[in-house]
Amino acid sequence: MVLGHILNRRARSRQKFRKQVHLRAMSDLHRRFMMLAAVVGAHSIAMVYFEDLDWWQAFWLTMTSASTTGYGDLSAATFWGQFATIVLIYGLGITLLAQIASDYVEIRLQHKEMKIKGRMEWSDMQDHLLIINTPTTNTERYLNLLVQQVCNTPELEDVPIQILTPKFPEGLPETLRSQGVVHHTGDATTPGMLNSAAIDKAKYVVVLSPDNLDPHSDSLVFDVLHRIKEIGSSAFILAEAIDDANRDRFRQAGARAVIRPVRVYPEMLVRSLIAPGTEQVLEDLFRYQGDHTVRINVSLSSIRWADVVTTLIQKDIGTAIGYEDTQGKIVTHPSSFERVNIQALIVLIGEEQTTPTPLEIQKLFS
Repeated sequence: MVLGHILNRRARSRQKFRKQVHLRAMSDLHRRFMMLAAVVGAHSIAMVYFEDLDWWQAFWLTMTSASTTGYGDLSAATFWGQFATIVLIYGLGITLLAQIASDYVEIRLQHKEMKIKGRMEWSDMQDHLLIINTPTTNTERYLNLLVQQVCNTPELEDVPIQILTPKFPEGLPETLRSQGVVHHTGDATTPGMLNSAAIDKAKYVVVLSPDNLDPHSDSLVFDVLHRIKEIGSSAFILAEAIDDANRDRFRQAGARAVIRPVRVYPEMLVRSLIAPGTEQVLEDLFRYQGDHTVRINVSLSSIRWADVVTTLIQKDIGTAIGYEDTQGKIVTHPSSFERVNIQALIVLIGEEQTTPTPLEIQKLFS
């Protein structure tokens, strides 16, 4: 109840800001435009009536006088014409025009500030990548790494990026803004906030775990996924899960891919977006359970890489994914028909497979 009250109050204060500042400024500008139009119309009529000018000349004289241009080609000659100019143009028109210019500049500054501070609703954004939540620690560094990986990925290099987070109430860091990233300040669990971020038009949605060390973060991620499902977004949704037991729950809630929060390797997250399923393979490489990599110190000389791979697979030993050459350099995925000199093999084996000894490998190729 207390949390809901705080979030609702935050939403109301945001609406109050927009109505009392931005919308009121627009109303003032519109009213002054109407007053200026009335002054211009009245002075033009006076010039037609007192100065015997045609309508275009009257309007021309009015505008050059109000803008203080004063070309001198036309001017009021009669007393009443000059009196009307003093009252309507010098007394009202010039003042209104200056106020309109001032209001316009102020609105533009407010508009820019609202964009920077994330108070704008990006309703015109579509086919974008929406990142929900941000890490509690090393936030800027992680987001920079993540955005750089997105920009360096050919399939995603032109995709607009929006971040929905309460983390940057005073604006995103310049390093992110310079890459074209925008953000919306708010909590995704606040009613209406996901719609404000145009989630219904998003192409990709990434729901980050706020704290990768706190299992309670899974509850927040699940809440966000459930709200997205209620909206009916067709975006590809990737979610981070701390507890492996929550992976099925996240998928049932709409996540197409689920990955652990690996903060030092945002590349894993980006690869999961463009090649779903790779997150499972990549994660298995980091743990001993399931498929995992082993190093076998064995010397093989001038042997085709294709023969190494096929032999290990046929003998149900595992899949060779790389090797260390005689210079100590690790080589991954060499050409199939390249002859290589090996002093250690990097092999991907299954959980039920037994790691062979170097002697067993040597006998296969002797």
